Amino acid sequence: MSFDPTAERFHRLVKQGRNVLLTGQAGTGKSTLLRNEIDAEDEAVAITASTGIAALNIGGSTIHRWSGMMLGPKRGEDPRGYLRELMHDRRQSVRAGLDRIRNCRLLVLDEVSMLSGITLAFFDLLCRTVRRDQAPFGGIQIIATGDFLQLPPVRTDPREAYDWAFLTQSWIEANFATIHLTKVHRQEEPDFLRALGEFRVGKISSASGSLLASRVVHFPDADTPRLFTHNSQVDKWNAYRLACIETDETIYPARTSGPDHQVQFLRTNLLTPEQLVLKPGARVMFTVNQPDLGFVNGQTGTVIVCGRDEVLVDCDGMPIRVAPYEWRFDSRDKHSATFTQFPLRLAWSLTIHKAQGLTLDSAYIDVRAAREPGQAYVAVSRVLSLAGLNLKAWFSGIFVSQAAIQFYQSITPKPVAA
Repeated sequence: MSFDPTAERFHRLVKQGRNVLLTGQAGTGKSTLLRNEIDAEDEAVAITASTGIAALNIGGSTIHRWSGMMLGPKRGEDPRGYLRELMHDRRQSVRAGLDRIRNCRLLVLDEVSMLSGITLAFFDLLCRTVRRDQAPFGGIQIIATGDFLQLPPVRTDPREAYDWAFLTQSWIEANFATIHLTKVHRQEEPDFLRALGEFRVGKISSASGSLLASRVVHFPDADTPRLFTHNSQVDKWNAYRLACIETDETIYPARTSGPDHQVQFLRTNLLTPEQLVLKPGARVMFTVNQPDLGFVNGQTGTVIVCGRDEVLVDCDGMPIRVAPYEWRFDSRDKHSATFTQFPLRLAWSLTIHKAQGLTLDSAYIDVRAAREPGQAYVAVSRVLSLAGLNLKAWFSGIFVSQAAIQFYQSITPKPVAA
């Protein structure tokens, strides 16, 4: 095995007890490097993420649920008042979260770009209080991962500035060492890589602009996955394409068990729908990684047979038998909720938010309604090759956070090539 200086430096910083930010643009291998580090740890690592989708993707919990903070304080709400109420809350979910904080040594916080500053600051306050330790995060070591030039924290008022985690005093005091990956592994074409790098920071050269504009396609293949900004667009297109197949549909309802609030979390955040409607000829996407069975998350195929206990899917001439898969709310708790369904979803379209983390051979992308910084970049960077990139229209504008740009200009050490 070849020596990887970046992986070695990352491992060394973690072993030294440093808080580390693992960052880099899409496709640079952040998830792989993180997974290898977690596997190398001698002790249990708490694995959390900023959103439910991200948490399920990495087999962890949201930071809100893991810590017991529930929703956390809202903008304008007194965090210390919320803390006092929380410390007197007798609900089991809250008490269990506080116990996890007390016993934690190392915590992973994935997709940190979507974590609000309010939440990070309150989590810091909560950890210091529960652990009776005024060190950052009460002495818990943090590995934060993500790219602040991808999806931002959710905001309810478009007039407000984005509440970035890196703007908080808690972030500053944590003194994160930075591992900034720069070598992209997802794509290989030099011109496409250059265009993606420029697209990420909102400064597209004439050559890259011409390259991307050449991928505007007016009549894409009907089976090419489409990425939209809104759920309503996704539902409408998937329903239309399914209705075009003149065969009987088969409806597969998911089987669920466990506490209602946990089941609802799984319903909301899994890529797989609770009611899966399929027909022979339907385009589908796999929603879990099971390479031993011949498929990975994001891979697409065409339904051949809709059986009672299995679905037969053709993937480039290779028939794959797909059985129901069980997701669990908490993989470490055998009493937590389960959601059992075929690990499939209709693949004619999905939202950009749910596509984050996926790799697609091809996609037809409509980002005319994209208004969040990084949203269009997330969509374009899912695609493996220029030939697989199909744009509905040229962009009227590319939204990039100047605060995030300035953050990357300020962090040290300088980017290290992976």
